[in-house]
Amino acid sequence: MKNAIHILKLFAACALTAGSGACQDAGIEVYDASLSSLLRPSAVTAVAADSEHINVSWRGTADSYRLEYALNEDFEGDVSVAEPIEGNQYTVGELTEATSYYFRVMGLSDKTGVSSSEYSAVVTARTFTEPKIPNVKATSEMIYTITPWSITCTVTMTWGDAETEPEAINEIRATPTEGGEALLFPVSKEEAAAQRIAFSEGVLTDTEYTLELYAGKKMRGSCTHRTVPGPTPALYASAQPDFTTDPVSALAEIRWELYYIAPEEVSEIVLTRQGSETPERLIPITAAEISAGSTTVTGLAPGAEYTAALNAKDGKQIAATTFPTPEAPGQDVFIARPGDDLAAIISAPDRQYETVYLVAGEYTVTADAVIPIARNLELYSDDPARTTITMTKNFQPEGTLERIVLRNLRIECPTYLMQARSDYDIALLRIDNCIVDLNSKSTTASTIFNTTKGTATGQMLHQYEVVNSIVFSNAGQTQNIVYGSASGSIGEFEKIVMRNSTFSNCARGLIYVTNTADCAYEVVIDNCTLYNVGAAGSNALIDIRMAGTTNASRRKIALRNSVMWFGGTKGYQILRFAGSKEGQYVPKEQIDCSNFWYFASQTPTFGSSVYNIADRMTAYDGAPAGLWQNPMADPSAAGASFRIKDPAVRAAQENNETTLGDPRWE
Repeated sequence: MKNAIHILKLFAACALTAGSGACQDAGIEVYDASLSSLLRPSAVTAVAADSEHINVSWRGTADSYRLEYALNEDFEGDVSVAEPIEGNQYTVGELTEATSYYFRVMGLSDKTGVSSSEYSAVVTARTFTEPKIPNVKATSEMIYTITPWSITCTVTMTWGDAETEPEAINEIRATPTEGGEALLFPVSKEEAAAQRIAFSEGVLTDTEYTLELYAGKKMRGSCTHRTVPGPTPALYASAQPDFTTDPVSALAEIRWELYYIAPEEVSEIVLTRQGSETPERLIPITAAEISAGSTTVTGLAPGAEYTAALNAKDGKQIAATTFPTPEAPGQDVFIARPGDDLAAIISAPDRQYETVYLVAGEYTVTADAVIPIARNLELYSDDPARTTITMTKNFQPEGTLERIVLRNLRIECPTYLMQARSDYDIALLRIDNCIVDLNSKSTTASTIFNTTKGTATGQMLHQYEVVNSIVFSNAGQTQNIVYGSASGSIGEFEKIVMRNSTFSNCARGLIYVTNTADCAYEVVIDNCTLYNVGAAGSNALIDIRMAGTTNASRRKIALRNSVMWFGGTKGYQILRFAGSKEGQYVPKEQIDCSNFWYFASQTPTFGSSVYNIADRMTAYDGAPAGLWQNPMADPSAAGASFRIKDPAVRAAQENNETTLGDPRWE
């Protein structure tokens, strides 16, 4: 009966105050001594304010309240609580966007003998979805460092666009899609402003990541990206004759790159000869060899083919390679060893052999006078990095020769490598896979082939090739390929080919030839890197001064897939013909120029529009350090690299399926 009377009193109070607007809802909690607990709050509402805030309000007259919220309406699991709350509303923050939350409220009692209310009815609200940062993208690549050797998988993320105001992104989270702990990468203010970051620590190859941008605790954008496949372990082998044995056998240096395999897992090399199913050799790998990443195997058969397999301790194959061993030199090959008198061997008037093989090592060619080459000669070794010839005097070709070939050698000469002063008729002169240091440590003029008339009545070089080689010099020397400047010079040539080679650091250009004869000729420069050529200025890359025009229609120039930087400050010229006598030029239609690059700051000049090929060349708008990875005057020096690093230039070559410059750098 008391409760009934209490409710009636509420309605009466409402009636009495209706006119003043002060009437409260009938469900309002009112304390009365006859009640054992507070009435539960009513009219609970929840309204999202933004992506991380929800406003909750209710009716009630308790002094304070308890607000609970959870991710499910049963309030099982994690439940968040806010108490005590004074007043009838509360804003819940730090919520997850686009997420539904459930809320309930109870009145808290501070009166003796009166308990807190029951929970209110459950209400729900969902946070807003905040527009994410657009254009979140990622790319990845393998980054190789030579000194010191390292390899990393680097991810580059970009986001936003020109119309997007950069946000205060402070962290990247990279979470493997298939499970695993997230990688966290801090974002600097500069990176946030640029909307770009690159990171690599802990990044795995061939792995899909969910990449998220965070501003504080807010996730502001994301994308998924699978990183590039990583390099697989590799095995390499290079064989050479072993002249320490009798008969001559072969040895092989076997090198490996483990990448993500622990070195301590390496166990042995298994060698199997072609045609056999049974391994010929099992070679344990020592700790020192593991540290060096290589081993040398001796006692191999010459002229054979082997398969080498690198095995782990558990017997599984890590990597394998197949390699041939060289044939043992025949009876017509002279084997020279360090310490032999190479000048006497080559210049011997009764020399019966044409091929001289150099066992790896250091050779000093000492002579009081020039060293004549009056018989065909092929001088070669297996590796220019291990076989060096230091010369005190130059070679002097003479007579009728079918071939002079220098192959797989490093040659250091203080003057001309070859100087011809008498009659010669040479069918082929080839420099193949050599490193030629043309007196880089001195100021004396030097070149590979110098021709002077002397007492000669006829001098002809039919085919002259410099291929797969590096040629460099001091910046004060003359041309580093061929030089013939003596008054009344009679040296002729039919074809000069420079291919897949690097030429560096010369005062003038590559070719300078004067001749009173009316000659036909052809010059080809293909896939060459030309650095600091024409350092003295006012010189041409190719300067040919042949008299007469009778054979002009049979003269050809080809400039292809090459890049050139003049080291001088003025007078940049590609071609010059017969000095100022324009009637002796090579006509423009006989000049093949394609994918030939020069530096825009060094616009070449030409003597006449009839052979001006500037419109066929491509200008690079930058400096050498911007185009090449690490250009140096000595391309053979440690750390030197003419690899094209400008991404735009690399992309242009890939699109055209071409290679710019010497391919060795790629």
